[in-house]
Amino acid sequence: RVLLRGLSQQDVGRFIEVAAGLDPPSGLAEAVHTQTEGNPLFVTEVVRLLVQEGELTQDSGARDSWTVHIPEGVREVIGRRLNRLSQRCNETLTIASVIGREFELRQLTPLVEDISEDRLLEELEQALSARVIEELPQAVGRYQFTHALIQETLSEELTLTRKVRLHARIAETLEQLYGNNVEAHAAELAYHFTEAETITGTDRLVRYSGMAGRRALATYAYEEASGHFERALTAKEGAPQSTGTRQETDEETAGLLYGLGRAQLVTFQVEEGWANLTRAFDYYAEVGDIPRVVDIADYPVTVSAPGNVAPLLARALELVPPDSYEAGRLLPWHGRLLNTLQGDYEGAQDAMSRALAIAEREGDISLQMQTLAFTADMEGSNLHWNQSLDAALLAIELTNHAGNPLAEFFAHLWAARALLVTGGDSERIRLHAEAGLLAAERLHDHLWLPIALGAFNTFFYSAWGDWPAAREFSDQGLDLAPRSSLILPPRIMLEYQVGEFDRGEAFLERFLETTGVGRRAQGLVMVIPMAARISGNTDRLDIAEAAAMELLSSDSTAPLNASAARIGLALIAVQRSAMTEAAEQLAALESLRGTMSGGLAWAISIDRLLGLLAHTMNNLDQACAHFENALPFCRNAGFRPELAWTCCDYADTLLQRNEPGDREKATSLLDESLAISNELGMRPLMERVLSRRGILKA
Repeated sequence: RVLLRGLSQQDVGRFIEVAAGLDPPSGLAEAVHTQTEGNPLFVTEVVRLLVQEGELTQDSGARDSWTVHIPEGVREVIGRRLNRLSQRCNETLTIASVIGREFELRQLTPLVEDISEDRLLEELEQALSARVIEELPQAVGRYQFTHALIQETLSEELTLTRKVRLHARIAETLEQLYGNNVEAHAAELAYHFTEAETITGTDRLVRYSGMAGRRALATYAYEEASGHFERALTAKEGAPQSTGTRQETDEETAGLLYGLGRAQLVTFQVEEGWANLTRAFDYYAEVGDIPRVVDIADYPVTVSAPGNVAPLLARALELVPPDSYEAGRLLPWHGRLLNTLQGDYEGAQDAMSRALAIAEREGDISLQMQTLAFTADMEGSNLHWNQSLDAALLAIELTNHAGNPLAEFFAHLWAARALLVTGGDSERIRLHAEAGLLAAERLHDHLWLPIALGAFNTFFYSAWGDWPAAREFSDQGLDLAPRSSLILPPRIMLEYQVGEFDRGEAFLERFLETTGVGRRAQGLVMVIPMAARISGNTDRLDIAEAAAMELLSSDSTAPLNASAARIGLALIAVQRSAMTEAAEQLAALESLRGTMSGGLAWAISIDRLLGLLAHTMNNLDQACAHFENALPFCRNAGFRPELAWTCCDYADTLLQRNEPGDREKATSLLDESLAISNELGMRPLMERVLSRRGILKA
């Protein structure tokens, strides 16, 4: 006897390709495999039906999603197999099908009337022999239907009334069966009480759904948790919370709103999440439940909607004594938002100082870590890179004494960022990047992990020219957050650097469509001018210029974001050969010489940028001096793509200046640029260098 397994998803995709004569559209192979579980007969029938109905054509690839219907013939095959079983066996299996894909003997026994357990086992043996069900290994008395379609076929033969009544019986039977252990089976009970709502009412539906939601949150199953909380709130209030139609809140409702809001924030339902958390916050503030007030304001995804959380933090701080431990928990977030939203560096410093004093007084190492990590964030966003690194390293020293993965994430990635900006050792940067990623993985959420993967690590590895690693990190981040305004910029630049302009354009279009205008502007100001510098396409420079001017006109823009705007305007001035604008940006950026840009779109040497600006102003000696400073900085730090661009730009200046020895040095620089760009596959730069070498030969 050989146990046959279903086809793999890859096999299903190949089958569709052969049967339909075209590459399977994205998502179709997965949909067919999920529905059929790879059963060759079912796969064949499904694909045949898709072909017959004209669903598979050359235009099918444009569809975003696929819903696969099971042909009637498949159900007939299942029906014929079931018809060979006894009537009592079919009745037993029908009850089991309402329990679920998996079921237990102890669940069935009280539900199947007028039958002994021995006789029930005989009926199950009959189904086992027919391969309708199978025993689960290492679980005595536990079974599952061999295919979900068998369970579905049995269940669908019941009338609606009969099915609802069965769910009610099952729900109440299981509730008794589980006794004091109902919490472990909350999701199962919530499902059956939901299906039986018209008979059993809403009280237990709400109770078990809330219980199941809290358990799902504890295991980081956020989408599942959202479903449980939404079901409970819909049953309790009569309308989904997203409609905002009901404002009455009691303790049970507030708890459900709190759970739903947390799950929604992590899964990027930002507005809905903060609307629900705000309702819960209002209730807890009104009844004086300060611990819950602090929990909501201190929830570690607050930066996902700073405009929403800032008022909550301010209100929470008003409700707690200013020198209390509760205030200490809130002050790091408050300081971070003062710095981010209002540009209030002094206020942020004061908040961090107070939080650190409270943490030290209370002996709370975790709070010390978080305060120091947020201090690193605050100092870095104000271009105080040495102070940022110092605070980050102090936080990291406390890692072994406190379990705070969020603080660890912030500390390691700001340490890596500070080292990169100041030209630090690449191996140290790698170690911090890896440690930050591990910390983000321990958070088990959908916010920080994509940022660690697709923003920071893509940015770092791109700076070294390790495109395969950078692309892999970016792909992983985009799988989790396909429209993140932080993840898309470094991916756009990666594609442009290697000459994949079409792919870069596609990601840029997606980026332009993203929400979160503030963060999008921070990426736009650098991505568009840099892409234009590489590709020569200047169509969107006006968009970048407007975004940069908007950032610079705001009093609340942090210096890091203001510098990104200046870098964007500098590149625009270079592209347009605008001497006056170039002089303005050179004066504004000169204080940053000897560093790399700190924005996550691309790491550009400030000295190279100053050289380009001076060249635009026709101050060629000054340009050469800046390029000369950029060369050792990029070499020592291992920033090979930036080194290759610096060599090429420096050669351009030397060729234009054309003083004794300039042509020879330009030739040497172009050779170095070509060697690097050829090794790294930077096709646009290779073409540029080859054209310069052609000019030299001519």
